[in-house]
Amino acid sequence: MERLTLKELLGVAKEGGLAACERCPSSPRNTFRPAWGESCLEHGIDWTSPTSAVSMWVFRDPANTTPEKTGKLCSVCNSRNPTDRSAQHIFALWRAGVAPDDEGQRYLDRHYFTNAAMHGSDIANLKAALRCCTAVLRGQIEALSPGVLITGGGEAAESLYTIGLLKRRWHQFRNRLATGPYSEKAELPDHSVVQIFCTYHTSATAVNCSVAPLYRSNRDSIENLIAQGREASPNPRAVDQFLTRFHGVGDAYRKGNAEHQGMRVLLLHWLEIGEAIRQAHERV
Repeated sequence: MERLTLKELLGVAKEGGLAACERCPSSPRNTFRPAWGESCLEHGIDWTSPTSAVSMWVFRDPANTTPEKTGKLCSVCNSRNPTDRSAQHIFALWRAGVAPDDEGQRYLDRHYFTNAAMHGSDIANLKAALRCCTAVLRGQIEALSPGVLITGGGEAAESLYTIGLLKRRWHQFRNRLATGPYSEKAELPDHSVVQIFCTYHTSATAVNCSVAPLYRSNRDSIENLIAQGREASPNPRAVDQFLTRFHGVGDAYRKGNAEHQGMRVLLLHWLEIGEAIRQAHERV
């Protein structure tokens, strides 16, 4: 891929004008009006000029909720959509784990959101779209050189494995995610080191169906680790507010409230991720 600025790269990719876009089933040149999302300029880093990010979050694809309508990836803006559970969940986790000392928007000014598959929400074509978009994902990471890189879900983690930033694949570490995120460090082309965290996607389906069962199998250890994370938090009150909101945990052997159980597991992930993001900001 020829060297483009990030703004140029996204502009060409949005129109399906890159070489890899020619064979992508989700490209706007191969399908009608596919969903597209770009990192919010109001609440995130200004990527329209050369810059570096402190943190970067990689989702799976724009899906069929807010980004499909607005073209924007943003935990703040998109959480206002009552049907966008992914954004609502990630904003709640950010407020409790990353920025617990204000309204939850601190540190977003050096944060960047993107997708492993830039266009579309067609599950049937997802694998092909992910393969075609790896060069675009690599270009964004190299342009922003983040200190902390977070993947949400197996597809995003597999994309990082494909471009050589992760040494292990999703199926090799997903069984470790009951009590925290999976983490590796990698060297970027500019010789900076990025800390990678792999966690689950925050969609309702992922939280309720994939993450909640982890809570029911590991309730006592998870609750003990939450208590330890609360004590280490710069603002335990923010953690308490999160736990009050997601309180319906039920019995360990009953289904209880799946959303609440799943979110308590993800809180463990984001308490650790949040500490890494705050430390990365201090180094800037």
